[in-house]
Amino acid sequence: MADLYLAIADIHSNTEMLTNILTEHAHKGLKAIFAAGDITNFGQEGEARRLLSVFRQFAPELPLYFVAGNCDTRRARDEFEAQPGYLERRSAELTLSDDTEMRAIGAGGGLHHTGMTPFELKERDLESNLEAAYALCQPDETKNLIVLTHTPPRDTFADQRASRHLGSSAFEAFLYEHKPLLWICGHIHEGRGARYEGSTLLVNPGPAMQGCYSLIAIEHTAGGFRAVVDLRKL
Repeated sequence: MADLYLAIADIHSNTEMLTNILTEHAHKGLKAIFAAGDITNFGQEGEARRLLSVFRQFAPELPLYFVAGNCDTRRARDEFEAQPGYLERRSAELTLSDDTEMRAIGAGGGLHHTGMTPFELKERDLESNLEAAYALCQPDETKNLIVLTHTPPRDTFADQRASRHLGSSAFEAFLYEHKPLLWICGHIHEGRGARYEGSTLLVNPGPAMQGCYSLIAIEHTAGGFRAVVDLRKL
């Protein structure tokens, strides 16, 4: 039996499109929602509360695991910090339908570029934040890991805009060293897609503000875990 998850990114305060996506899928057997940052569009506390309330209203029974993006302000992130599913430098345990357990970790923010958005970080800080989350895992939990970031790993399809790779080298190194089962990211709207990078299924669901999202099925097979993705758009 496969467990189904909804993956979204780059909502940018578009509550109407978020509502449409949740209404379409929230009651169709989902186990949880992953949101890969840019929940708001430079919004403050009230905007963050408004976006979170959409999840509670239209998917009240589903756990929400999320990180912030480069367009989420300090005040919005302060609001996020109080949420149990906020994965910045944190980890969360996921239990599949057959009672097997997986671990999800997260690190938000955008790689420092222009300095014109409120949550840009240097490579060493992105690395430190993801490693801090990883350190919370037990050794036996790291074999079937889900990584949630806003910034994609560098030199992948997910970080490519106009033939330029804009992702994080630190995340690329983590991907190939630790080989997570699944990596969900966002940030580069043009990088929408899903592909294996080594043994990891890397998914950039595309901007939810434009109706893009992904459904990801995870199943426990005789040979281990397997993840399959279905890219969708309203």
